[in-house]
Amino acid sequence: MKYNRGVSFFEIIIVLAIMGIIFAVSIPSFSDFRNRQVVRNTAEDVVTLLNEARNDTLLSKSSTFYSVHIENTRAVLFTGGTFDTNAASNIVITFDALVTAPSGNISLNGGGSDVKFDRLSGDTSQYGTIQVNLISNSAIKKIITINKLGVVSAN
Repeated sequence: MKYNRGVSFFEIIIVLAIMGIIFAVSIPSFSDFRNRQVVRNTAEDVVTLLNEARNDTLLSKSSTFYSVHIENTRAVLFTGGTFDTNAASNIVITFDALVTAPSGNISLNGGGSDVKFDRLSGDTSQYGTIQVNLISNSAIKKIITINKLGVVSAN
């Protein structure tokens, strides 16, 4: 008896076809996972910045209070109550190019896009929500909530 050892061309083609199908099916899942992770990371960055502003205010760092300004593509921690885009003390977080915080999805008490924290208490009168979402699919989103006591959380 003669036995053939090795793999035939037909077997290689079958394996490659199966691998191609698995790859084609998994690509959308990886893309969706990446998009959700980018939105999640951006929301966490904004929460961290808001918490930093509140903590610095409670500590009376530099004997002042701190605020956060939210724009479509970035969030900025600034000193005092008036936002100056050119201030050297600003701490800027630029969002990933896939993510936005549209002004229509910023719902703060009193309107606007600035969250100011009160000295000594850390409270804010600009409580409400900020939505961060994927530019190409607003259904992929995270909502950041700021309560009257200045406590910040994301869903």
